[in-house]
Amino acid sequence: MLTIGEYTLHTLDVQYFSLDGGSVFGVVPRVLWEKVVTPDHLNRVRLAMRILLIKGKGRNILVDAAMGTAWSDKMKMIYELSEWRLDEELQRAGLQRQDITDVIFTHLHFDHVAGAFEERHGRLVSVFPNARLYVQKDNYETAMQPNLKEKSSYLFEFTDALGKSGSMELIDGYVELLPGIELFPAGQGHTAGHQLVKVTGDGVTLVHGGDLIPSSAHLGITRGLAFDIAPLEVIREKTALLDDLLEKRWLLYFAHDPYIEAATVRQGEKHVVVDKAVKV
Repeated sequence: MLTIGEYTLHTLDVQYFSLDGGSVFGVVPRVLWEKVVTPDHLNRVRLAMRILLIKGKGRNILVDAAMGTAWSDKMKMIYELSEWRLDEELQRAGLQRQDITDVIFTHLHFDHVAGAFEERHGRLVSVFPNARLYVQKDNYETAMQPNLKEKSSYLFEFTDALGKSGSMELIDGYVELLPGIELFPAGQGHTAGHQLVKVTGDGVTLVHGGDLIPSSAHLGITRGLAFDIAPLEVIREKTALLDDLLEKRWLLYFAHDPYIEAATVRQGEKHVVVDKAVKV
């Protein structure tokens, strides 16, 4: 748990999955990324799907929702999907599903949105019956009509369920959701309408890195994802965020790092590196 101003932040360690190492690290040579993560015999690397919980001002807010349970046995095997520990992790924070008031999606790739829905009687319904669901308008429109590169990452059944939920709120640019909680566009490099979340109070700031900086292994400027649609834009966006993190000593939250939840950073010999890891 971490306290920032009037908010308490908790990590919900709900699920893990595996992806091809080349997909996770894009053009980064294997000899380099093997120094920070170890692939299995199928060249897959194990990644967290960590949910950030923000409690305060009568609200219980989640950032992203992992993959959840609405997957076939074949897909569970492909992604080496772990058990879904949502209820156990919420209980650890003193909450139940119905207590969640807001869910913020950094974007709607399946590993960020699917866990917000579960299958009941042949249809997908919201896991969080009392929550408003926030996404950038650009990202929702992209998810509904994805380009060829992202077609396998935006799955219609989950985007359609979101649109039909009656709980979706489309955001167009920067929004202060509550005092001290800001949603702001990350840029277009990873995907259109990608947004980050910043929590500030009492001189402390934490930024959720989304898929701009999904793990500590991606702190290097050129260490992008193969899923990025505009790698040069990612470099520009990441540089701007890292400049703020270094200058202002902000904390960075890693959604996919299997080992580190959050950290301050410092300039290393070749690129920015973790300075001090922080439990959330």
